[in-house]
Amino acid sequence: MKKQVENIIKSPDLSVINKEHVNKWVALSSDYKKLLAVGDRLIDVLVKTNQKDKVVMKVLPNLGYAPHSSK
Repeated sequence: MKKQVENIIKSPDLSVINKEHVNKWVALSSDYKKLLAVGDRLIDVLVKTNQKDKVVMKVLPNLGYAPHSSK
């Protein structure tokens, strides 16, 4: 019988996001280290960033996130 290996996915470091970003859309670099754009609407953030590799998410009131991906 083959031993099953579990892959654990680490939570991203979202320290660049703060309370100013609550209820807004943000675009982060793919390594989560740089804040690329902030906006009230998803389309605004997408237009502001022409960088192909990015992570876009809506920042929720408890500083959680709802990620968006085009892949």
